[in-house]
Amino acid sequence: VLGGAAYIWSTITEPGVVTQTGGACKIAFGELDGSSMERARRILETCQRAGFPCEVTANIWKVLWEKFLFICTLGGMTAVTRLPLGEILACPETREMFRGMMTEIHTLSRAEGVPLDEDLVPRMMAFAEGLDPAGSSSLYHDLATGRRLELDALTGKVVELGLRHRIPTPMNFAVTVCLRPHALAALRAHANR
Repeated sequence: VLGGAAYIWSTITEPGVVTQTGGACKIAFGELDGSSMERARRILETCQRAGFPCEVTANIWKVLWEKFLFICTLGGMTAVTRLPLGEILACPETREMFRGMMTEIHTLSRAEGVPLDEDLVPRMMAFAEGLDPAGSSSLYHDLATGRRLELDALTGKVVELGLRHRIPTPMNFAVTVCLRPHALAALRAHANR
């Protein structure tokens, strides 16, 4: 199995239907152990012939952690504030929390053996500023529509890893505990169907 990251802005519009909501799409993939790239190159060539935007990387774990850092933050902040990205970044306090959540995850990546670039957080802040200010996240959309939340795979995972490594993650913890009642309510609602 190859590791991979998909970059797509989308939402589930109805069961079994995913709708792209904007932006360019691509995937990045590579061998999980960083070994020979021959298999990945063959897949790349096939995707390129089909016109599918993709890239191969020798360090897929770095790619996965970079995406994790951003989607945890974007998802957590848009869901917990119920606001679009532009409003979050325009308010000094929520902007600082956005940056702080990414910084916590950046620190955790090192403890997990995947050191990210030192300038990643400022680059991700600049990236966020270049996005549609009306944009939100799939976590926000799931919350707004009463769907199950991927809380344990996002900020909940950050909290779990922080506890494991004894690294404080107070901002990710705050988002997780604020969203936990909603996650539990969605689970109960789906269990009763």
